[in-house]
Amino acid sequence: MNLNQYIAEKLEKLRKEKRMGVYTLCNKAAISYETYRSIRKNRNKDIYLRTLLILLRTLEISPAEFFDDCAFTNGDIDFDFK
Repeated sequence: MNLNQYIAEKLEKLRKEKRMGVYTLCNKAAISYETYRSIRKNRNKDIYLRTLLILLRTLEISPAEFFDDCAFTNGDIDFDFK
């Protein structure tokens, strides 16, 4: 799994756990639906850190909590540095 795919799946999981609709998340985060859709559908080459931090704040999750995952230490995530 690549990093963008991991982030997209984890954001969706958190959004659903918080029982927050996509449009509600986008409105509260002040990002466009298309931006979130691009992240969710893994259409972005890279996800802006600022956008990710805004989404995490909206979901009330700290970056430390978000990235505290064994997927990073197990090497399950492919960091494409091309």
